[in-house]
Amino acid sequence: MGAHLMPSGEVAPISTSRGAGLGGTPHLFAYPNKDSEAEVIQFGSADTGAQGLCAHVAELADKAIKEKGSFTLVLSGGSLFKALTPLVGQQGVDFSKWHVLFVDERNVPHSSADSNYKGAYDTFLGKVPIPKEQIYAIAEGLPVEAAATEYAGQMLRMDPIVLPRNASGLPVLDLILLGIGPDGHVASLFPNHKELAVKDSWVLSVNNSPKPPPERITMSLPVINAAKAIDVVAFGAGKAEVVQRILEVQSLPGALPAQLVRPEEGKLRWLLDAESSSRLSIMQWQDSKAFPRSS
Repeated sequence: MGAHLMPSGEVAPISTSRGAGLGGTPHLFAYPNKDSEAEVIQFGSADTGAQGLCAHVAELADKAIKEKGSFTLVLSGGSLFKALTPLVGQQGVDFSKWHVLFVDERNVPHSSADSNYKGAYDTFLGKVPIPKEQIYAIAEGLPVEAAATEYAGQMLRMDPIVLPRNASGLPVLDLILLGIGPDGHVASLFPNHKELAVKDSWVLSVNNSPKPPPERITMSLPVINAAKAIDVVAFGAGKAEVVQRILEVQSLPGALPAQLVRPEEGKLRWLLDAESSSRLSIMQWQDSKAFPRSS
C-alpha cells in the first residue's frame, strides 16, 4: 500500500509491512493461550460476604498448615481489611503459623494513613496473634526501586518450605486476596502500564501511580498467577460497573488488568455481594453467543 496522493497533495509512503504478525513491535500485553476457569460466589450482603471470605481463609490456612506447617496470606489494600475482621477472636485458627505479605504497598512510612501495613495492622493484624516477624512490611525510607528490591529479598529469604517455588522458579503463595479498582486495576498494576507486562521480576517499583501516592511497590503478574489460590473480593454498589465489565466484556489485553489474573495451576474465585453483582447477567452466561462480548 502507499504511493497514492494524500489530501495534502503529498505522495503516501509505501508500506514496509511484511504482513500480520511479521516484524513490527509486538503488543506488550497478551492473554494466555489456554482457557482458565473462575468460580463466582454471590453473597446477599457485604457482611455475609465477609463471613464467607473468612471461612475460606481459615479453611485454606488449616489445609496449608497440615500440609507444610505454615500458611502464606497476601493482602491488598482498601476495604479488604475490614472484611477480614470476622477472623478476630475466631477459635481453632493457628495464627502462629501464618506469614502475611502485601501484594502491593505504598512507599510511605508505616505510620502514614496511606500505608497498607498500617491499615491492615490497625484493623486486623494487630488483633490476632501472628508473630510480628512473620508480617512482611515494606522497608521504610528507601527509594522506591530499592524498596521493591528489598521486599523481593524478604521473600527470597523466607524458608522454602514456607514459600516453595514452582517449576519456573516463582514463589507459590497459598492465598492472595485482591481488590479491584474502578479502572480494573489489581495490586498496583494499572491499565496499560508497563509493569503489567513484566515477567522477570517478583516485585516491581511503580513511580507514576494514577492514584496517589505515586510511589508504590507491587508483586508482578507472574507471581500473582503462580499462587495456589486467588480470591478477588468486590463488595458494594461502587464495584458493580467494573465487575460487570471484567466478567462479561472482553477488553483488549492490558485495558482491564483484572482480566489477566489467571492462575497457572491454582484456583480463582470472585467473591461478590448482591450490590456488586447487580449488573451481571448470570443467567445468560451459558449462552456462548452472548459471552464473551466486546461492548
